[in-house]
This record gives sequence, structure tokens and C-alpha cells, in this order.
Amino acid sequence: MNKWDYRFLKIAKEVATWSKDPSTQVGAIAVSDKRIIATGYNGFPKGVVDDDDLLIDRQAKLKLMVHAEMNMIYNATQHGVSLKGATVYVHGLPACEDCFKGLIQIGVARVVMPDIEVHGKNWKAGCNFSKAQMKYVGIAVDEYNMFHDWQWNTNGQNKDTITEPYMADDHYNLRDKNHGSEVDERT
Repeated sequence: MNKWDYRFLKIAKEVATWSKDPSTQVGAIAVSDKRIIATGYNGFPKGVVDDDDLLIDRQAKLKLMVHAEMNMIYNATQHGVSLKGATVYVHGLPACEDCFKGLIQIGVARVVMPDIEVHGKNWKAGCNFSKAQMKYVGIAVDEYNMFHDWQWNTNGQNKDTITEPYMADDHYNLRDKNHGSEVDERT
């Protein structure tokens, strides 16, 4: 990965913050020729109010939530933007066994997503299946550790560092088997 990849990952991370989901925030951007052509984050469909009662009702939220990758595709389609040949950057969770289908259908060339082994925990099998299917049809898939602090020296060389001590089990001890939703067992 190069400095442009890291720059776009930082933007995907920012897009993830637009999600109203109190437990899981995922962002996706599509890039072509170093230009952002579409964005998406996990959220309810247009017209469905981001009501706090729905956002904390786990079952209702899971039924309503549109994943970031699919929202990105829908937004591009609504504005007449083709994603054929684009690179998609995802922050928050790896592409799931539902979203990979949309990424294949729309014709993206590359997907850069969180590392399945580090960030996939309970849904590793589905994410690995999606990765295998994307690779099978010729989509390049790159994975990264979301907890790296990407820095570049004046010569353009990467000075990767981990920003804090990190144990995957510490981060995911409250997650369940569904696509990244957290369950706070302390309340």
C-alpha cells in the first residue's frame, strides 16, 4: 500500500463517523484516478428517521441497517456514477458476505478493507468467504490493521506505528456474531 491508500483510508474513517449507529461505525469510499467518486456509511434507508429508540433496539436496527459498501453503491447509482474499475476503501469492518456481491456486481477493481484476522472476530468465516469470492472474480483485495498510525517522512517513506497497545480480544469482547454490532453487557 502507498501513501494514497493511507490518505483514502483516513477519509473512509472520517466517513464512518457520519453513521448514527451508536455501536458500529463503518465508512466506504470509491476512488478512481485519485478522486473520490462515491461515499457511504452504515445507516438506515433514506426516509427512515434515525430514531434513538430504533438505534438502541438491536433487532430493529439489524433489520433496517444498510451497510456502508451498499450505501456507497446506492449513492453512486443515484448520481449516475459508475464504479467500474474503482478502488473501494472500507473502514470499520471487513466486507461481509452480503456486501461482496454488490462490489462484484458493480465492477470494482480493488477493495482495501480491515484485516479479517484482526478485525473479523465472530464473522471471520463470512468475511473470508467474501474475500475469496472477490479474488475469484479478479478483484484485488488488500487488508490493513485499523490500529496503525500511518505517518510519512519527508522522503515519502512510511513510518507505520501502532498508536496504542492492542489486543483484538479486548476490542471485540462485546461484539456478537452479527456484522459488527456491539452488545454492551455491562448495562
